[in-house]
Amino acid sequence: MFKQIDDGVKAVFESDKYKECLRYMSKFTNYSAGNCILIMLQKPDASLVAAFGKWKELGRTINKGEKGIAILAPMKFKSKEVEEQFVKDSSGNQIYNADCSEKKEKVEVEQTSIGFKKVYVFDVSQTSGEPIPEYVHELNEDIEDEHVEAVICAVRSVTGLPVGFEDIDSGAKGYYSYSEHRIAIQSGMSGAQAVKTAIHECAHALLHDPDKKLPTANSTRSDKEVQAESVAYIVASRYGIDTSEYSFPYIASWSQGKQLEQLNRFLNEIQEIARTICDAIYTELQALSENQTEELTEDEFLGLAM
Repeated sequence: MFKQIDDGVKAVFESDKYKECLRYMSKFTNYSAGNCILIMLQKPDASLVAAFGKWKELGRTINKGEKGIAILAPMKFKSKEVEEQFVKDSSGNQIYNADCSEKKEKVEVEQTSIGFKKVYVFDVSQTSGEPIPEYVHELNEDIEDEHVEAVICAVRSVTGLPVGFEDIDSGAKGYYSYSEHRIAIQSGMSGAQAVKTAIHECAHALLHDPDKKLPTANSTRSDKEVQAESVAYIVASRYGIDTSEYSFPYIASWSQGKQLEQLNRFLNEIQEIARTICDAIYTELQALSENQTEELTEDEFLGLAM
């Protein structure tokens, strides 16, 4: 399974869609660490940020009522100051006064200094217009509601957390909140996308909860995303759901070509969590199957009685 992930992600890096995205991203400015912090504090879900003029250049406009994200832009400031300078002749030799002191004169000098001013940028989610190249595509496969609910029940069971569907304003498919102790899934998605997302967030809760004291909890953000999506791919594959169209590009966006290295580092933990989630889903599906069999038997009985 890990070899499949590695090969699949490598194929994404070589794809025309990925290269098109890189060409698009190259049009954007890299912001300083300080400005990245300012952006994160004001809009934590920001993903692609640019000024009004840049978005206009790319054929997109700022949505009405959107509030800009304030950052600091370096600016050159010019000022004039009067300085005393030594007077020299045409040959560059110092000229002296009658009392042998160095002759000086007052000269107006232009000074250039660097300062900062507040400017505003906007995230792509605050804009509309020309489409942005994408290589991560949402899964469209429909899965029966009772099977989706079985997976949700399994996630609740292994994490001990409430799992709910809601409208997530940031555009994320789902999230695990350690501070609120809950998992949220975007409502209105296909069955396959909802199942994959639920498993992904379940993996975050099991691998990255600092209270569980697993080594994976200290991973970098990119490592955590690679780990969680790999678990989602493995578990979904175990139950016949192919998430490669979503999982491989998603892992590519976080791995920078080092996905197998990121997985091998915590191979045992990832395998164990995948197994735990698989077992929980199996238990829920077994219970669902037994209930359906009981209902069918009861229906047959009622049919005979009539």
